Amino acid sequence: MDNIHDPVFERYVFEKRETINENISVYSGIRNQFGMISRYIYLTLDNGDIIGSFGIEGEGVKHQFDSGNTNDMSISIEDEYHGNGFTKIMMKHLIDKIYEDIPEMVDRGDQMLFIDADASDGFWDNIGMKESKRYGYNRNPRYARREGAGYEKYITINNLYKFATS
Repeated sequence: MDNIHDPVFERYVFEKRETINENISVYSGIRNQFGMISRYIYLTLDNGDIIGSFGIEGEGVKHQFDSGNTNDMSISIEDEYHGNGFTKIMMKHLIDKIYEDIPEMVDRGDQMLFIDADASDGFWDNIGMKESKRYGYNRNPRYARREGAGYEKYITINNLYKFATS
């Protein structure tokens, strides 16, 4: 189990967003490394151990949604914490943080978010992700640099937020 205080996280800027209960806190973390912007929400225990994370990563100029490059998502929750609604909590916090940091994103609800491969046993389908028509684009050099090329599924940020707040 990773810990939010581990050296691997030293390049992140963290902000505590909420205390869920006496043992679990929600932190947002952002890192910009060589133009690759990583935004994550971490669920941590009191000792800093990470029990869940949800992130969106992509390249950008001023922010990660202004370049036309792919933004992809990942999620992880320790097995013993499944079934507690933490997925929606993390998704809502991350999108709220994006809207706080990048106000113009509030009006860009059609921004697409992708996953590379679905090994989730239906999780991504349950939140409303759709098969990407751009899945095979990475095989054609003409389309290989298009947003979402080679990614299996997508959802808009608005639809993800609707799921998170349902």
